[in-house]
Amino acid sequence: MTKAKALISKLAAGTAFFLSAILFVGANTASSSIIHQPKAPEALRRYSKIK
Repeated sequence: MTKAKALISKLAAGTAFFLSAILFVGANTASSSIIHQPKAPEALRRYSKIK
């Protein structure tokens, strides 16, 4: 029974490390996207409420 507990413990630690690494990479890649927002044409300024 001791060998089985040791094996399960090592497996659980490895799985936790693997999932933590996936969460770390996923969180950092999803938040680092670049969005291009083109400038609005000058003709749209007359419709603005802020003058």
